[in-house]
Amino acid sequence: MSADLDMDIHSTSSVADVDVSSALAAPLPTSPAPARTEAMALLDLQKQLDADISRHMSVLISNGVNMQTPLIDAQGFPLANKDLMAIRSARQRINVLRNDSKAVRDRVARLLELAINGDAVPSNGAPRGQAGRTEESRPFAKVNSVAENSPAQTAGLVAGDLVVRFGSVTAENEKGLAALAAPGVVVDGTSICITVTRSGETVNLTLIPRAGWGGRGMLGCHLLPL
Repeated sequence: MSADLDMDIHSTSSVADVDVSSALAAPLPTSPAPARTEAMALLDLQKQLDADISRHMSVLISNGVNMQTPLIDAQGFPLANKDLMAIRSARQRINVLRNDSKAVRDRVARLLELAINGDAVPSNGAPRGQAGRTEESRPFAKVNSVAENSPAQTAGLVAGDLVVRFGSVTAENEKGLAALAAPGVVVDGTSICITVTRSGETVNLTLIPRAGWGGRGMLGCHLLPL
């Protein structure tokens, strides 16, 4: 019994860690649909990375150490009753996996921004939040109200604005306003490019959804279909 316990405490797993190098090296897609598909796939990889990190952390926990615990005693001798090789290996893998995890999260953020905004970056070079004339487009929604101190107000939306583009959603989308409820369209902390018409002028804005801003939803505005 004691031999089994000792083996469990000091053993390392032979399970291979997930490899994300090929996914990170691939060129970024150039349109919303593939970007959304890749983002979902990378989120699954992120779960595998988290599981691998937890598996290596269990080696440290079973040895009674963490990522910072010194592996020598006060006299400079290696700690007794610790599998030092397994600990060092686990720490190394955790550091690598954490770097991979950050790279995956960064790529997912870029993919979601592409999936949300599509080609919504203004082509006329007008700074976001300032008025500028662009080619006429048909609005598909009207801003009915904007809550005070909301992300929508911060972005510059005002009641009466006619929404021409909301991320990748335009009047050409057959779902209309309902398309804004699709997964990946509104993501906490990911900027959305919005084009509205206001008093005959075209205004380009950037809205950053934010949960917990103090009101309902992540936008803080009420839209009506046209």
